[in-house]
Amino acid sequence: MPVVQIVKRKAKRMFPAAVEGRFFKRMGVAWKQTKTWVDRSIGYENRKVLSQNTPVIHNRIMFITFNHSYSCNPKYICEELIKRNANVEIYWGVTNMNTRGYVPDLPNVHVVKMNSYEYFVAACSSHVIIINSLLGDKFYPFPVKKEQRVFETWHGSLGIKRFDIDHYNTNLSWPEAAIRTGKLTNYCISNSKFEEDVFRETFWQQTKIMRLGHARNDIFFDTYKEKREQWKKDFFEERGLKPETKLCLYAPTFRDTHNFEVYDLNCDRLVEALEERFGGEWKILLRYHDNDKKKEKTQNKLKQDCVIDVTDLPDIQELLSFVDCGITDYSSWIYDFVLSGKPGFIYARDVDIYNNERGFYFKLEESPFPVAKSNDEMMNNVRSFDEELYAKKVKEFLDGKECIDDGHASERIADRLMKLLG
Repeated sequence: MPVVQIVKRKAKRMFPAAVEGRFFKRMGVAWKQTKTWVDRSIGYENRKVLSQNTPVIHNRIMFITFNHSYSCNPKYICEELIKRNANVEIYWGVTNMNTRGYVPDLPNVHVVKMNSYEYFVAACSSHVIIINSLLGDKFYPFPVKKEQRVFETWHGSLGIKRFDIDHYNTNLSWPEAAIRTGKLTNYCISNSKFEEDVFRETFWQQTKIMRLGHARNDIFFDTYKEKREQWKKDFFEERGLKPETKLCLYAPTFRDTHNFEVYDLNCDRLVEALEERFGGEWKILLRYHDNDKKKEKTQNKLKQDCVIDVTDLPDIQELLSFVDCGITDYSSWIYDFVLSGKPGFIYARDVDIYNNERGFYFKLEESPFPVAKSNDEMMNNVRSFDEELYAKKVKEFLDGKECIDDGHASERIADRLMKLLG
């Protein structure tokens, strides 16, 4: 955002603040924000110097995810490279260095703290940078040289939420960073015609698109059968669950207002409905969006005995590989989960408000999932779930979006990377 715009916006807030008796408090906030902006500007100018003086290392690859963890498409591309014993040097940008336990501890795999000096050195020297959202961090961008290659793998694919500029009303920092990312991206990796249309109408109008599938969705196919079984075994043992216990994942998306009142799914009633319709003993896995993590500790009201909080687990994909049922509102993960063929449901209490706030690419009712706007509707949808009708809708949905995920996306992507690296 230009300096003039920032100054004008701050100035407009001063008179109302003076009327309210908060002039100096407002001045303090404005001064603090100004110092932060100047600091970030100085940082970027120095990162340009660092980039110019840091040679690109031919076989170095850097992975960065939007939640700064070992997850999503980059994780599964990385694992394919490791499985091949590829002659590459790998760097991961993470927020919490304690997550090193999740990243493979190998001589050629390095972990660096996001936005640290070591992180920027790795970013400026990597031949290939693989991301799943913005390039780096929206407040801490870095230059990309002509000889570097940026791969966008995105963290949603067949998802319903719009994220173009016309529908992103929260702030300007994210769209600005997305525009910059689009200009610097060399390749977008897609799993469907639908996703390619989304790329074209948002930030990647001129970027080359490769329809190779999403590596993170390989987990739903036989290529990951053994790993799925191991992930489930480890999860059950760590939490002392009986092997026959069935699991339902409830993972809603965030609201720009961070309103937790809409997360009022009645988990006790849900367990009763699941046990009545599908049999067995059920537990609910609760996972809030990364953007809601800070508020979850104080505002989460879903703390019944049947609920297991899995918000802190870095990779939702591992959970999706073995849970028996999924529930969300507008989150894109369920459009990955649909590949499993297992029951999926929508609980969207505030659908009309959210549609005005963010907007949808298609109507909720056009998805294969039964839609509920209240707890009563939700329980009725579970009890009346029709497996044959659901399977038919899933096939029509995937065919309509021209999805190509088949369990071999990570292999195809690794093939392209190896060709690029020679």
